[in-house]
Amino acid sequence: MKTQENVKPLVSVLITAYNQEKYIAKTLDCVLMQECPFDYEILIGEDCSTDQTSYICLEYAKNHPDKIRLFLNKENKGLVNNYFDLLEQARGIYLTDCGGDDYWLTTDKLSRQVEILIRNPEVSLVYSNWQMLHQESGLLEADRADRSEDWFIPEYYGPEAVKDYLNIRNIPRVVLSTACFRGDWLKEFIQKKQDLFRGKQVVCEDLPITLVLLHKGPFYLMKEELMVYRVLEKSVSHSEKIGDTLKGFSYKVFLQTLDLAFGLGLSEKEIRPYVNKALPDLIFYAFISEDREWMNLIVKDLKRLGIKLNFKQIIMYTCTLNKVTH
Repeated sequence: MKTQENVKPLVSVLITAYNQEKYIAKTLDCVLMQECPFDYEILIGEDCSTDQTSYICLEYAKNHPDKIRLFLNKENKGLVNNYFDLLEQARGIYLTDCGGDDYWLTTDKLSRQVEILIRNPEVSLVYSNWQMLHQESGLLEADRADRSEDWFIPEYYGPEAVKDYLNIRNIPRVVLSTACFRGDWLKEFIQKKQDLFRGKQVVCEDLPITLVLLHKGPFYLMKEELMVYRVLEKSVSHSEKIGDTLKGFSYKVFLQTLDLAFGLGLSEKEIRPYVNKALPDLIFYAFISEDREWMNLIVKDLKRLGIKLNFKQIIMYTCTLNKVTH
């Protein structure tokens, strides 16, 4: 009988789990049903759920000891640290992941993507088209990448590609749960610049992975829909109040993106189009909500990063600070 000790997996599948008792079984089933001519392992980071998620994960680990390595966290780490702790434990040459409430649609997802990576040694990441399921309404949106054919431009990588990804978005968006990528390339970069992956400003695990790998090598997008991304009523990136999202998640992603861009060698001038798209909404909401504390924080963070406000934004900043409340 195969055991984790005597099997060297070609692929490691990373699954972060937290309070997903309704969905985690489907996630694990879709990974376990993969038909591959190679060995793969499943790493589950169970992050101190308050529901039955940990019990379900324990049962799956017990029933599939040859495939599953379960890490029961002693304290809640949060998504980012939970993810990168799993990544450090991964033994596979290639890495992939699936959110604890998402699921893959085919039994050959892994085998086909690994075949592409082997056939194209310059490719850093292969990903696919996908579907979006709105859990509350049951609405399923297909063909989210809007692809009728595969997309692959061998020379499209490096600083210019990263700049385009941020500024003009010529490269189709990556949904990481659809992807498979080269683990050694990523781990090498993480060792050099750990703060870009685990710093206090980091709120997304997929953003640094995507930008770093695009800097290293080209992407390959498969036209087939291989994954369903489940949108829950409330999540880290989704709130009923637009202001809460802007002030919380969106602002942190904005700062994280800037840190990543500068960490990859881009200048403020090179990513100015991205700043011009993202910053106005943040400044405007701080202005209309008369949030002096947040406005001051925005300006302080921008100064640290060497980014200046335009004339209109300076006016809103000044008015917010001088606003008289009754």
